[in-house]
Amino acid sequence: MKINLDKISEWTLPGFKLGSLAYQYAPINAKNHFARGKDEFVIWCSNDGGSYGILLIKGGQSTFIPFPLQKEKWNNPLLLDAGSDILIVGGEDGEVLRLSDSGEIHKVESKNKCAGEYITEISTLSEKGKFPVICRVGGDVCAANSFTFFNYDRETNTLCWDSALTPVFTEEKVRKRFMESFEKADGVYHKMDFNYSYPQIGSLMIKDEAIYAFIEADIINPCGLSQFKFYWYVEITKDGIYKKKIWGNEKLAKLPGKHGMRGKFSADKEYLILSPVFKTDEWKGKQKLLRLSDNELLDVTFPRGFTKYRIMDVLENSVFISDETEKLVLCKMTVKE
Repeated sequence: MKINLDKISEWTLPGFKLGSLAYQYAPINAKNHFARGKDEFVIWCSNDGGSYGILLIKGGQSTFIPFPLQKEKWNNPLLLDAGSDILIVGGEDGEVLRLSDSGEIHKVESKNKCAGEYITEISTLSEKGKFPVICRVGGDVCAANSFTFFNYDRETNTLCWDSALTPVFTEEKVRKRFMESFEKADGVYHKMDFNYSYPQIGSLMIKDEAIYAFIEADIINPCGLSQFKFYWYVEITKDGIYKKKIWGNEKLAKLPGKHGMRGKFSADKEYLILSPVFKTDEWKGKQKLLRLSDNELLDVTFPRGFTKYRIMDVLENSVFISDETEKLVLCKMTVKE
């Protein structure tokens, strides 16, 4: 089964760089964007002037809203789709701003602080005002190894963070050992006597009150001597424990060649956008879509002249692809049985 992409429109954005870091090298890279409508796209990016900010693309127009950098350049703000607003979450301080459709920016009043010290820039998918947020613990600045939530009320312009921050665990007994060690170390991760290989969370969403994650093994960058041992699309509990393995692969080290997979749930929550890290597996580095309704893998045929572009997001039958430099293309998707 496959899908064909037919070009509808194209934006050329000279002076902008739509992808600053390659997706292959870390789970946090190239995931701070989303489709908001059939011809509307939002992305955190930079321009030739050295400014970073939000690029809003809608119809035939584009608007760039510059933002000051965080103190540490690896903690770019997180962008979240909140319906009529875009929420901008500070990567270090957890401060949240609200960008309205009219372009006005307001501070959202937070009733408490995020349990995570560092928030990653991976855009996630919410439900009924509850937003999952992927964080990191430990010393690796490119890690995405824990998560929490906040509840957002637009009418009162307030939010409240969950008190818990948790990694992902394959089973309850592993979580129990982790928590015992964590409490023994007085909540200081690097002092724990339990050496835990954190699964990296590549994407996270809430759908029909269930929590789903795409786990990208337990290493950050597989492009050196290491490689992925596994990748899994899973349903997890609010405590981070595997509830159900849905789709994926493991024992990858025993297969010929090098293997690794990055994943991002589509804006409509209907697909998992899969991007191989290497070109040595059976996919030859080509992207595929996993249809979540039946876990069917779909091959992708790009429009002529755009075969080196990458799928950025999917919303119903609209697919956004990009060369990750200055071009963004809107395509219509047709599924071929």
